[in-house]
Amino acid sequence: MAELLRFLRKVWRDYSKTAERKRTVLFYRDFRGFTGGHLKVWHYFNHVLHAPDYQPQITFSAETLWDGTNPWLPLRHQALTQWNLNHANLLFLAGMDWSILSEAQRCYPPRRIINLIQHVRHGDPKEALYQYLRHRAVRICVSEPVAEALRASGQVNGPLFTIPNGIDLQDLPKPKAWEERQTDVLVVGIKQPTLASEIASHIKNWDRRTTILTVPLPRAAFIDLLNNSKISVFLPHSTEGFYLPALEGFAVGTLVICPDCIGNRSFCLPGRNCLQPPLYTKECLLETIQKALRLLPEKRLSLLDAAQLTAQQHTLLEERRAFLKILGQIETLS
Repeated sequence: MAELLRFLRKVWRDYSKTAERKRTVLFYRDFRGFTGGHLKVWHYFNHVLHAPDYQPQITFSAETLWDGTNPWLPLRHQALTQWNLNHANLLFLAGMDWSILSEAQRCYPPRRIINLIQHVRHGDPKEALYQYLRHRAVRICVSEPVAEALRASGQVNGPLFTIPNGIDLQDLPKPKAWEERQTDVLVVGIKQPTLASEIASHIKNWDRRTTILTVPLPRAAFIDLLNNSKISVFLPHSTEGFYLPALEGFAVGTLVICPDCIGNRSFCLPGRNCLQPPLYTKECLLETIQKALRLLPEKRLSLLDAAQLTAQQHTLLEERRAFLKILGQIETLS
């Protein structure tokens, strides 16, 4: 027994020393409601949990919403109550998180910064996000179109990497058989509610079982809705950084119709794994939906098989591996 106790004490000492040696990556979030951007920062928070030499910490704004849509809810009481750089070896910033730093701290960062870039609008001089490109950071873009927008700006200060967004396939349900899906056409119009309503009203006149979504749902309910729909029409903003919902649609076997929104160009391949209207207009969308409804089974299966393969090429594990490789080199990059 004495020998066992000595062994356990040694294991605990070794564990404690390892934990003490880990460096801290400090995150910040102003969570006012669930978005794909928050989901991706949550993913990167978990990536750091898998890093051998780092551990994550996070601070939230006073206005943060603590409901079931907040992925950090189980960790709420472990979060830091105040933003304190003394708790950090590295900073992880996304979107407007830069505003937590003073102007002097942005110009002369007190810690190395990893900056996740999730939209092409970062490269637009008219956008508030553009001002932060001149501040030193290691930047990770969620798609190559985003990286191209940043390079074109000529403002980027620091190394620039692209890690395509990944999804957790194990977190998704098994795709339903086509015949078991109760909705013929789902119109996902959270970002374009007026257009979604107009399109849905036309489809209903075709005597098709139609569902329209114009308000956010809990993620599990949204995925179930996709999995119960034969065809899903996605209405993103005219520009996006990546557009994860279309990729999630690929994974659960709904036939995806998604207009070009720049950020989806690397994985939405018209005629190969999805259908895409030639123009982002109501008329073109309706024509594309009619085309989808008339597809022969062989062509539909070909699109769905290719979509499933695309989803399998965008896994959260691959995203994590790419990020941890960068994190392991961070001292020499910035």
